[in-house]
Amino acid sequence: MRRRNRRRNKRDRYGIYEIPEYRPVRRKKKKKPFTLKILAKWIGLIVILLILVYGISFGIKYSMRDKAMSLYEQEDYAGAIDLLNEALKPGLPLLEFFDNDVRMYLADCYVNTGEYGLACYEYSKIRIWSKEDDKELDYLANVAYGLQLYDWQDYRQALPILLQAYEDGYSDLVLYVGSCYGQTGDLENMQLYYDVFLQKNEMNSFMYAQYAAIALDEGKMDEALNYIETGKQLEDQSNIKELLYDEIVYYERMKDYNTAYDKAKAFTEAYPMDTDGKNEYDILYTRQTETKEQ
Repeated sequence: MRRRNRRRNKRDRYGIYEIPEYRPVRRKKKKKPFTLKILAKWIGLIVILLILVYGISFGIKYSMRDKAMSLYEQEDYAGAIDLLNEALKPGLPLLEFFDNDVRMYLADCYVNTGEYGLACYEYSKIRIWSKEDDKELDYLANVAYGLQLYDWQDYRQALPILLQAYEDGYSDLVLYVGSCYGQTGDLENMQLYYDVFLQKNEMNSFMYAQYAAIALDEGKMDEALNYIETGKQLEDQSNIKELLYDEIVYYERMKDYNTAYDKAKAFTEAYPMDTDGKNEYDILYTRQTETKEQ
């Protein structure tokens, strides 16, 4: 009789595994009862995991904010905006105070880059987690809203807001206040605030654009062209877009439609999102086409 090979199956002591269709009975493992000790263990693991997640996330957020502050101090607001937006990711509970600090700088960057609507949005987000009587926040949000109204060309509504802010010490708004007066027909007060600016500063592209627009409205074409050409030659190019638009209007009113069309075409290529420039281009394109057909 051949000896059974016990190495192949040590549990087969009596040859029962050789019986056809035999299935051994598996013993069920007894489940451990759920105890407070086990609960405490799971809670501890979750707490450790949260600490790791918050620690890593806060480290990244703080690093982004620190880099953004370096650009902010150098007045590189566009670069700071990118990093500050990264510092807000991810938005985690219990870090609202840190995020509000980031949003304050972000809103100020938006104001300095002319994105007043985005600044208003950031201030509204800050208000959710701030004190109800935060007067500084209300003041800054109101200034951003006044600048947004100015950007929308709603000068009558913007004037009292910006004037109050200027009188409260926001001296950088002096040109906006003067411009609001000029756009509403009060040239005397406009010149008054422009003179205040000129006491400490030289004429800039903003003022040349404003004077050119007023000269165009008054039909003083030579003065308008002088303001436009002088403004374009300045080192300060912050308001070159307004000067280029005034230039289109000048040639259009001089009935030099070919030159006006060329200027409008270049303008729309440089500023494709500007609706006023696009409207001028469409009008001049139609007029030039009709002239050629005749």
